[in-house]
Amino acid sequence: MLTSLRFAAPRLMRGGWRGTVARGVGRDDLALIDEASVIDAALRLDAGRDDHDDRVDVWIATPVHLMAGLKTVHFPANGVLRLSEDEANELSVAFATTFGEEGLALRPAGAAGFVLRGVAAVGALTVEPARLIGESLETYLPSGAGSAELRALASEIEMWLHALPLNRRREVRGEPGISSLWLWGGGQPPRDPLSPTRGASRWSRIVTDDVWAQALGRLSSVPVSPLPESINEIFGDVSLESVNESLLVIAPMSGMAAEYFDQAWVAPAARALREGRVGRFTVAANDRWTSVDPGDRYRVWRPHRTVFTAVADGGA
Repeated sequence: MLTSLRFAAPRLMRGGWRGTVARGVGRDDLALIDEASVIDAALRLDAGRDDHDDRVDVWIATPVHLMAGLKTVHFPANGVLRLSEDEANELSVAFATTFGEEGLALRPAGAAGFVLRGVAAVGALTVEPARLIGESLETYLPSGAGSAELRALASEIEMWLHALPLNRRREVRGEPGISSLWLWGGGQPPRDPLSPTRGASRWSRIVTDDVWAQALGRLSSVPVSPLPESINEIFGDVSLESVNESLLVIAPMSGMAAEYFDQAWVAPAARALREGRVGRFTVAANDRWTSVDPGDRYRVWRPHRTVFTAVADGGA
């Protein structure tokens, strides 16, 4: 059974979850910068590169598997793909062979897929693919200034991927093929180079596999730990009560059953709250958030809601 967020007061996140997190680590400036530029800046730092003069427009290129219907193309539940390290390296090398002469380059970027460098499409409006699960593709294609360049390149990439040996091997193994690289998260590059700056962070540590959040931690000097299988492993690793630590845990929800998410993340946190091991916990999804503290359990008049209903009610 999904647990006790029926007691929580929901809220809408100003500027989306990424903007809220950026402000929370004391980097208000990064709330106004596109996701691709944040990731690219962190990748450059990790590689020991400070070639600020070699700055070009960047976009996130996420491998996706699309399903074609009779009239529309849509994102299935397994539509956002995560390639192995070997697959990502192979794809980026093959991309350079085909598109390198056009000044384009793909750099592997973990769970995000790749950072695509060299596409000038400032002002293009795009949507993160994780938000499109189950949705029709047509209404979420790039729009606005610069979108024509992104759409044209995406079409070229789709035709290139169709004949890629890597895709054939995936299909032989029964794995979803790479239909396209979904281009998003660019169009608002910084005026000046991004560099690490320590701010007044609300959290002492970030626990996540999200590449943008990892990059944000790198640029804000907030320690980042990899995401475990469940929140119980976090409680076993550190006593929040004894060290007075405040953690930000970012876990993927797309493609995950509601019951599993509750059992792995929400229910253990609720138990820790009841047992006094946690003073407060907050759940956020789809740019809405709701918090629970020990006193909320006395609000017995609130109706029972699932975790997803609780955050969906944020605008009510």
